[in-house]
Amino acid sequence: RTYDEDFDCYHSLENPPGRSLMYFRIGLGLAFLAGVASIRNGGRCPASLLPFLTKFAIVGISWFVSLPFLSTFVASTLPYHRRHQAISAGSAFAQSCSIASLAWLFAADSDSSAYHRLSKVQGKGDDLTDMTSSRSGGHAAKSWRFGKTKVRLD
Repeated sequence: RTYDEDFDCYHSLENPPGRSLMYFRIGLGLAFLAGVASIRNGGRCPASLLPFLTKFAIVGISWFVSLPFLSTFVASTLPYHRRHQAISAGSAFAQSCSIASLAWLFAADSDSSAYHRLSKVQGKGDDLTDMTSSRSGGHAAKSWRFGKTKVRLD
Protein backbone atom coordinates (compact mmCIF):
# COMPACT_ATOMS: atom_id res chain seq x y z
CA ARG A 1 0.00 0.00 0.00
CA THR A 2 1.38 3.37 -0.94
CA TYR A 3 0.53 6.64 0.71
CA ASP A 4 0.44 9.76 -1.32
CA GLU A 5 0.80 13.33 -0.16
CA ASP A 6 -2.96 13.82 0.27
CA PHE A 7 -3.18 11.03 2.84
CA ASP A 8 -0.26 12.42 4.84
CA CYS A 9 -1.68 15.94 4.80
CA TYR A 10 -5.12 14.78 5.88
CA HIS A 11 -3.75 13.28 9.11
CA SER A 12 -1.37 16.14 9.82
CA LEU A 13 -2.14 18.88 12.32
CA GLU A 14 0.33 21.22 10.63
CA ASN A 15 -1.72 22.02 7.52
CA PRO A 16 -4.53 24.61 7.35
CA PRO A 17 -7.39 22.15 8.08
CA GLY A 18 -5.49 20.72 11.04
CA ARG A 19 -4.70 24.18 12.39
CA SER A 20 -8.33 25.21 11.99
CA LEU A 21 -9.34 22.18 14.09
CA MET A 22 -6.86 23.27 16.75
CA TYR A 23 -8.23 26.84 16.71
CA PHE A 24 -11.76 25.41 16.96
CA ARG A 25 -10.72 23.34 19.96
CA ILE A 26 -9.22 26.41 21.64
CA GLY A 27 -12.46 28.30 20.91
CA LEU A 28 -14.47 25.51 22.53
CA GLY A 29 -12.17 25.71 25.53
CA LEU A 30 -12.83 29.42 25.85
CA ALA A 31 -16.57 28.78 25.59
CA PHE A 32 -16.22 26.16 28.33
CA LEU A 33 -14.40 28.67 30.55
CA ALA A 34 -17.09 31.27 29.88
CA GLY A 35 -19.79 28.77 30.87
CA VAL A 36 -18.04 27.81 34.10
CA ALA A 37 -17.39 31.47 34.90
CA SER A 38 -21.05 32.36 34.33
CA ILE A 39 -22.11 29.63 36.75
CA ARG A 40 -19.50 30.64 39.33
CA ASN A 41 -20.16 34.37 39.14
CA GLY A 42 -23.86 34.36 38.32
CA GLY A 43 -25.03 33.91 41.90
CA ARG A 44 -26.52 30.47 41.20
CA CYS A 45 -23.67 28.58 42.81
CA PRO A 46 -23.27 27.84 46.54
CA ALA A 47 -20.07 29.28 48.00
CA SER A 48 -18.89 25.83 49.04
CA LEU A 49 -18.97 24.68 45.40
CA LEU A 50 -16.66 27.44 44.12
CA PRO A 51 -13.40 25.49 44.77
CA PHE A 52 -14.83 22.52 42.87
CA LEU A 53 -15.77 24.69 39.89
CA THR A 54 -12.28 26.18 39.88
CA LYS A 55 -10.74 22.69 39.74
CA PHE A 56 -13.27 21.67 37.09
CA ALA A 57 -12.36 24.70 34.96
CA ILE A 58 -8.63 23.93 35.28
CA VAL A 59 -9.11 20.29 34.27
CA GLY A 60 -11.42 21.22 31.41
CA ILE A 61 -9.30 23.97 29.89
CA SER A 62 -6.15 21.89 30.24
CA TRP A 63 -7.84 19.15 28.20
CA PHE A 64 -8.99 21.60 25.53
CA VAL A 65 -5.57 23.21 25.07
CA SER A 66 -3.43 20.09 25.53
CA LEU A 67 -3.59 18.90 21.91
CA PRO A 68 -2.99 22.32 20.31
CA PHE A 69 -0.08 22.96 22.67
CA LEU A 70 1.32 19.49 22.12
CA SER A 71 1.08 19.67 18.33
CA THR A 72 2.73 23.10 18.26
CA PHE A 73 5.50 21.98 20.62
CA VAL A 74 6.15 18.74 18.74
CA ALA A 75 6.16 20.48 15.35
CA SER A 76 8.77 22.97 16.52
CA THR A 77 11.10 20.53 18.32
CA LEU A 78 10.99 17.05 16.77
CA PRO A 79 11.96 15.85 13.31
CA TYR A 80 9.15 15.01 10.91
CA HIS A 81 9.44 11.23 11.23
CA ARG A 82 9.02 11.34 15.04
CA ARG A 83 6.05 13.71 15.24
CA HIS A 84 3.23 11.21 14.81
CA GLN A 85 4.51 8.97 17.62
CA ALA A 86 5.03 11.90 19.98
CA ILE A 87 1.60 13.40 19.31
CA SER A 88 -0.09 9.99 19.70
CA ALA A 89 1.67 9.25 23.00
CA GLY A 90 1.25 12.78 24.32
CA SER A 91 -2.44 13.00 23.48
CA ALA A 92 -3.09 9.55 25.02
CA PHE A 93 -1.30 10.70 28.18
CA ALA A 94 -3.31 13.96 28.29
CA GLN A 95 -6.59 12.06 27.76
CA SER A 96 -5.72 9.61 30.55
CA CYS A 97 -4.82 12.41 32.96
CA SER A 98 -8.04 14.27 32.13
CA ILE A 99 -10.22 11.20 32.66
CA ALA A 100 -8.47 10.40 35.96
CA SER A 101 -8.89 14.01 37.11
CA LEU A 102 -12.58 14.06 36.22
CA ALA A 103 -13.11 10.73 37.96
CA TRP A 104 -11.43 12.12 41.06
CA LEU A 105 -13.50 15.31 40.92
CA PHE A 106 -16.87 13.60 40.52
CA ALA A 107 -16.48 10.21 42.18
CA ALA A 108 -14.04 10.77 45.01
CA ASP A 109 -14.88 10.39 48.67
CA SER A 110 -16.85 13.17 50.29
CA ASP A 111 -13.71 14.43 52.03
CA SER A 112 -11.89 15.18 48.79
CA SER A 113 -14.58 16.62 46.52
CA ALA A 114 -16.95 19.50 47.24
CA TYR A 115 -19.21 18.24 44.47
CA HIS A 116 -19.61 14.88 46.15
CA ARG A 117 -20.31 16.54 49.51
CA LEU A 118 -23.01 18.79 48.05
CA SER A 119 -24.61 16.37 45.62
CA LYS A 120 -27.39 14.04 46.66
CA VAL A 121 -25.52 10.93 45.55
CA GLN A 122 -25.00 9.93 49.18
CA GLY A 123 -28.75 9.89 49.73
CA LYS A 124 -28.92 12.27 52.68
CA GLY A 125 -32.09 14.33 52.87
CA ASP A 126 -34.52 15.27 50.14
CA ASP A 127 -33.32 15.42 46.59
CA LEU A 128 -34.47 18.11 44.18
CA THR A 129 -35.19 15.46 41.57
CA ASP A 130 -37.37 13.52 44.00
CA MET A 131 -39.28 16.64 45.02
CA THR A 132 -39.98 17.81 41.47
CA SER A 133 -40.98 14.36 40.22
CA SER A 134 -43.36 13.76 43.14
CA ARG A 135 -44.98 17.18 42.65
CA SER A 136 -45.65 16.49 39.00
CA GLY A 137 -47.18 13.11 39.76
CA GLY A 138 -44.04 11.14 38.99
CA HIS A 139 -42.34 8.55 41.13
CA ALA A 140 -39.22 8.78 43.22
CA ALA A 141 -35.86 8.03 41.67
CA LYS A 142 -34.49 4.50 41.98
CA SER A 143 -30.96 3.88 43.14
CA TRP A 144 -28.63 0.90 43.44
CA ARG A 145 -25.47 0.67 45.54
CA PHE A 146 -22.32 -1.15 44.50
CA GLY A 147 -19.86 -0.67 47.35
CA LYS A 148 -19.09 3.06 47.49
CA THR A 149 -20.68 3.65 44.11
CA LYS A 150 -24.34 4.62 43.83
CA VAL A 151 -26.25 4.58 40.53
CA ARG A 152 -29.45 6.63 40.25
CA LEU A 153 -32.15 6.43 37.62
CA ASP A 154 -34.32 9.54 37.52
